Amino acid sequence: MNIKSLNKFREFLIKSKISVSELEFTKGNYDHSGNFIKEYLPTITTDFCEIGLYDNKIYFVFIIKSKTFNLELFSKLKYYSNIKIYGFVNFKSTLFPSENFDLDNFIKKIQDDKYLQIQFDFNDIVISDLFKEYTSIVNVFKKNKTIVVNQLEYEHLIQQKIPKHKTIKNPHA
Repeated sequence: MNIKSLNKFREFLIKSKISVSELEFTKGNYDHSGNFIKEYLPTITTDFCEIGLYDNKIYFVFIIKSKTFNLELFSKLKYYSNIKIYGFVNFKSTLFPSENFDLDNFIKKIQDDKYLQIQFDFNDIVISDLFKEYTSIVNVFKKNKTIVVNQLEYEHLIQQKIPKHKTIKNPHA
């Protein structure tokens, strides 16, 4: 996957009448191990998630209100092999999947944070299939009455004193 793939996906979203931001390059991101990424990453944002490109993978990161996470939702999400669930404030700690996973402990930990991040990674996928994955995941959240933060409207997150990524249009300009 490359920046052309991300641009094609953005165009696919627009043609499908889904609100999406311009392509931007954000800094202040962390990799899968919780290490700070020094370079700017290409990202787009919908009202449901941030979609970015890192390590030749396109990722979706959904931010949900923790209190709306439920067992029915988890029963649907746990079968995605490309999922990672982690906190919002304590984002360096992966809650799922993890070694010696304990559902009761997981439920307790997600209640410690007002928000929860749910990430899906994709590589070597046709754009139309990526769109199907996007709509499928969005529908899982909707059917389970999960409150997903509208990432196109970042203002209330900033008011919660949660840092926003540094964003520029093109770091190479």
